[in-house]
Amino acid sequence: MIPTGAVSLGWSGTPLPEVFAQLTDMGGTCVEINGNTERHHGIRLDADTIAQVRNWARDAGLTINSLSSYCDFAQTDAAALDTEIERLLTTCRAASQMGVSVVRAFTGDVKPGITLAAVRPNIVAAFRDASAESAELGISLGIENHGRLINDGPALATLVDDVGADNLGFTIDTGNFAWAGHGPQQVRADFDAVLTRAFNVHIKDGVWDGDGFTFVTAGEGELPLAWLIGALVDRGYTGAICSEYEGAGDFRACTAASIDYLNSLLERAV
Repeated sequence: MIPTGAVSLGWSGTPLPEVFAQLTDMGGTCVEINGNTERHHGIRLDADTIAQVRNWARDAGLTINSLSSYCDFAQTDAAALDTEIERLLTTCRAASQMGVSVVRAFTGDVKPGITLAAVRPNIVAAFRDASAESAELGISLGIENHGRLINDGPALATLVDDVGADNLGFTIDTGNFAWAGHGPQQVRADFDAVLTRAFNVHIKDGVWDGDGFTFVTAGEGELPLAWLIGALVDRGYTGAICSEYEGAGDFRACTAASIDYLNSLLERAV
C-alpha cells in the first residue's frame, strides 16, 4: 500500500512530536519533514537530534519518507551556484543519516534580468554535480515543479533527461502547474510528462477561477487527482503521497479531509 501523509511545513511553529501525533490521528502513515526544521519546528537536524526525530516518528507510527530542501540553481555567478549546491547537499547528508532516501529540490525561480536560456546550462550542471554526490549518499533528488521559471511538465522532463542521472526525478506538486497558469488540458499533459520519473508526490487540489487558481481540500477541486493516482499505481509507484494543503480555512481539518480522500482513492486504485 502506498503510504499517505502530509508535509510538515503546514505545521510551521509546532514542535515535531506534536506534528507527528496530529498526523497519526488524521490517519497518516508517513511524513515529509521540511528541511528547515530549526525555523519551522524549533529543532536543528544534526548528529545530536536526528536519532531523536526518528524515534518520535517511530513512536507515532510514521515513516519519514522525504526531506524538503531548498536550492536556487538559476544563478549566473559560479560562487553563488556552488553555495546553492552545498545547500541542497547539506539536506541530503541529513537525509542519509536519517535513513531517508528522497530529498525535494528546486530548479530556481525568475529574477530581474535573468532569462531561462542564460541559466539553464548552470541548472543542468548543478544537478549533475548534486546528483552525483547525492547518489553516493543513497539519495534520490525529486525536482518540484515550483515557481515560474520552469513550471512545465515537458520542459522539466527534458531537463532531467539532459542531466542524465538515474537518481534525479520529480516531486510532483499537483497544484503548482495550475497555479503557474496552466489550464486543465495542459495540466494533464504536465502530469503525463513527469509521472514516470516521480519519486515523491505532494497533493493539492483547486479550482480554476478566471485567470487564477484557488486551492481547496483534495477531492473538492477540478484537478485529475483520481486519474493521476491511478496512473501512479499502474506504473508501480512505491513512494509516498503527502497532502500539502495551502488553501483557506482550517489547515488541520482540511489536511485530515485530504488524507481521507487520498486513502479512499488508493483503496479503489489498488
